[in-house]
Amino acid sequence: MIRILITDDYLPFRQVLKDFLETASPQLKVVAQAANGREALQLLERHRIDVALLDIRMPIMDGVELCRRLRQGWGEGVGIITYTGLSSPRLTAQSLQAGADLHFIKPFELFALKKAVLSLGKSRKGTTSPMVVSAG
Repeated sequence: MIRILITDDYLPFRQVLKDFLETASPQLKVVAQAANGREALQLLERHRIDVALLDIRMPIMDGVELCRRLRQGWGEGVGIITYTGLSSPRLTAQSLQAGADLHFIKPFELFALKKAVLSLGKSRKGTTSPMVVSAG
């Protein structure tokens, strides 16, 4: 099973992603959902994940900062996919420089996301033990 974290400040979108991914493949399980980066880091103290889906624009801690912290704490052990509704080469570059494996621009094809999550999850499973990263 590939364990997924979804971090997005818009609850209905988190629910759409969760429902789609879990329905589209029995290998995918959303184990944690957060409304911002700080909340995500707190959840990761209790949940092991293989892939993180991160919205870029969120309050408190955005997806770029969360991506940086995930890479610092988990290294390459977690696959990271960032996304945003803004078609901005600057945001894409920031996400990739922070350590994202892939960056999607909304609206994106859900089946392409599923394929990316499966591929990243399979390549990352069991590669690194998670480390606790401060949510502060």
